[in-house]
Amino acid sequence: MSTPAIKSQPVYAELEWDRTGTHHILFVCAEDAALAHRLLSSPPGGTLTLIHLRDAGDAPSAWAGRLPDTGLHLETHTLAEALEVLRDALYVAQMGTRIYLAGPEDAIWQASQLADSFGVSRDEIRYAQLGTKARPVFCVHCRTITRGVHTQIVTCSGCGRSLFVRDHFSRRLGAYMGFQIDAEVPGEVPAAEVVYP
Repeated sequence: MSTPAIKSQPVYAELEWDRTGTHHILFVCAEDAALAHRLLSSPPGGTLTLIHLRDAGDAPSAWAGRLPDTGLHLETHTLAEALEVLRDALYVAQMGTRIYLAGPEDAIWQASQLADSFGVSRDEIRYAQLGTKARPVFCVHCRTITRGVHTQIVTCSGCGRSLFVRDHFSRRLGAYMGFQIDAEVPGEVPAAEVVYP
């Protein structure tokens, strides 16, 4: 775990069960056999629902293969499907539910926003960044979020401006801030480099 240079950047601790919970929803959008083994070798008390986003052609999942017999496994193949399944799970959730979000930042923060809309406290959510480091970027000019950004400069998917991707992260928006890089000298845009693999 590293300390970010910008205070608003999320810091992701090692994912652990909150054993005070009575029901646990594990929302997973990336394969991580070591994490799956560590978490599911010692499952929490209460019920466990695994919402698992995986490619249809992938090899058998490390997550589903280790789920306790009492666990419910809900497999999806797109992020939209996974978020819809999470919405359904949150709709029937009761007090004592704990949420665990594991995957790329874009996916876990979209899920976090969904949990927020159901009144889930941030204290009841745990986060783990897995997979790609690609960033969701919020254009401060047109308010569009461009997803899957791997470079420090990106063309906004809304207004077409060249944006510099800042390290400032908004938990409310679930995205990093992007500002027009050539506002003072139009057309003067440095080459983009991959910095978020």
